[in-house]
Amino acid sequence: MRLRAADKAWLVLAAGILAWDIVCEDDEMLTEASRRYAKAHPVVAHAVVASVALHLTDLVRPRWADPIHIIGLGVRRLKRVAV
Repeated sequence: MRLRAADKAWLVLAAGILAWDIVCEDDEMLTEASRRYAKAHPVVAHAVVASVALHLTDLVRPRWADPIHIIGLGVRRLKRVAV
């Protein structure tokens, strides 16, 4: 099996998260930061996590209702205009 670019990106993300959790100072793990955000801003924090989960599992239909998809389209459009 040959890894595609996105597969390599997922591996780098996972390795980066694991590396951070190994070398970070006490109380600075990503999970702990997420808990702090949820405590300080529960609606926003849970909405972001839900949006990412729904986007990654491709459960947001129609596509125009997926904020992450819309942001991605906008960034790609801006890149084309800038070139």
